Amino acid sequence: MLNVIFGMLFVGTLVAYFAGKILNDSKIKISGFVTVILSLIFLTGAVGVFEIIKAGNLGVLTTFGKVKDIKHPGLVFRIPIVQDIIHITTQPIQIDKQVSVGADGAITKDNQTVGASLTFFYKYNSESMREIFEKYGTERITNIIKASGTECLKSELGKYEIFDIPMSQSQIQQNVYNALKAKMSEYPIEITEVKILNYDWSDDFDKQIEQTMGKAQEVKRKQQELLVAEQEAQKVVKTAEANKQATITEAEGEKESARLRADAKALEGEGIKKYNQSVQANVSIEVKLRELEIEKIKAEKWNGQYVPTNNYGPIPFVTGGIQK
Repeated sequence: MLNVIFGMLFVGTLVAYFAGKILNDSKIKISGFVTVILSLIFLTGAVGVFEIIKAGNLGVLTTFGKVKDIKHPGLVFRIPIVQDIIHITTQPIQIDKQVSVGADGAITKDNQTVGASLTFFYKYNSESMREIFEKYGTERITNIIKASGTECLKSELGKYEIFDIPMSQSQIQQNVYNALKAKMSEYPIEITEVKILNYDWSDDFDKQIEQTMGKAQEVKRKQQELLVAEQEAQKVVKTAEANKQATITEAEGEKESARLRADAKALEGEGIKKYNQSVQANVSIEVKLRELEIEKIKAEKWNGQYVPTNNYGPIPFVTGGIQK
């Protein structure tokens, strides 16, 4: 950029120098102020001769409005007034199109009117830049893209019912892109991207949605109430089952308690019986011991005389030496 500026200043200086020399040689008296003005005029003309085309752009050089040449990025020479340079970007260009609900809207498979915001991205084919300007022009290209994109959108949305659109947005967008890219292939441009945003529909359908949502909410509320009632019923059943189980458990506990008490009584009776048997045995032993003790006493007192045994009468005894 600085090189261009210095070059222009240099050219302007040369022009001013030679202009002043010519005027001096011709012995025409001219003041310094006029010399400066003339130099500026020449400099302005010199500046208009050159133009810079930035990177990422192409320059369409026209002569009296007719395409003369396509210039690439860099410093370009042109003839002021006669020639002009139109700068065209080679980067993707964005254009927007709003499809409104109504007569211009898309009709779905279930006869609902739908609108949407469309954004198209395209770029010019560098090799066909001359054809673009000679045959179409940038404004016409833009109008063709908008019209073709709208047509592709309407054709695609006609395949869907309105309730299917929210779940199919990505597929719809891809199909519209493919259709538009194929449709624009005959033109010297390339479609790089399509975006579809902000779907819209009629007020009547909004009311239908509100009614449907209201009914859905009512159904949901009824379902919730039914669920609560079912849970309450299950709670009652479970409580009854728990009470029943508690009663059974209590009865079984009483039964087991009675059995244990009976077993305890039986064990108690058996203990008493064994105790009595033990007491009786002790008594028998005591009697036997007493008998043995008596026999012992008898044995200790026996004087050696025979004591006959009389099983049929009183035992004889001696009185005065006479036996009776």
